[in-house]
Amino acid sequence: MRRSLIQKNQMAKYFKYAIGEILLVVIGILIALQINNWNEQKKERSKEQAFLKEINLDFKSNKAQLDSIISFNKVSLHAATRLQKIIRTFDLNNPQRNVSNAHFADSMRFYNRLVWRNKSFNPKNGTVEALLNSSSFDLIKNDTLRRYLISWKDVLQDYLEEEQFAVNFLTNEYGPWARASFDPDLTDDPENTKTFFSKRHRNFINQRIGDLHNNISTVEEEGVVTMINGIVRLTEPKNND
Repeated sequence: MRRSLIQKNQMAKYFKYAIGEILLVVIGILIALQINNWNEQKKERSKEQAFLKEINLDFKSNKAQLDSIISFNKVSLHAATRLQKIIRTFDLNNPQRNVSNAHFADSMRFYNRLVWRNKSFNPKNGTVEALLNSSSFDLIKNDTLRRYLISWKDVLQDYLEEEQFAVNFLTNEYGPWARASFDPDLTDDPENTKTFFSKRHRNFINQRIGDLHNNISTVEEEGVVTMINGIVRLTEPKNND
């Protein structure tokens, strides 16, 4: 057709035909590029959903673990406060006064076991770490979720430092002192009783109350609970479709 148009000296029609061919090719290329772009976006969306699912599972586990630790620490704090009050009702120099409080002895043993136990937070961070350390983090489109994930490590670290402070106290101060001061085979030993009511032991209980209170309050003040709840909410399938 081009040859025929040229031979007939119909150049205007030839150029129109040539331009039409070029436009068809360009349109075809654009359509192909758009289809390819849609396919790439679909793949990225699929990858994002896979990451969001893993993050959601991790942080639901973290939430359950942290809720358990908060309840655990609240029980220990209550026990420490009760033990402190019970100790104050006893008078080692006046045994008769303690006769009416004899039932407190079992309570003291019960509460004392609860005071010195420990439960640490070990969150799952594998998926978040993998995202933050790779280009895959760009797959996360929600800006609020991106901010949460970027800030999570610092917020978590602030809480874990407070928790570690309490653990260090139990491990390095109270633990060695208790093992050296109490004879576990002599429950009615007068020396055990004297040590239990000693100023040192009462100071340790005060310290423990402070540490437990700090652990519980830090979770809220540092925004750990708020951040975990936010990440869980934003990674739910119904919220990120």
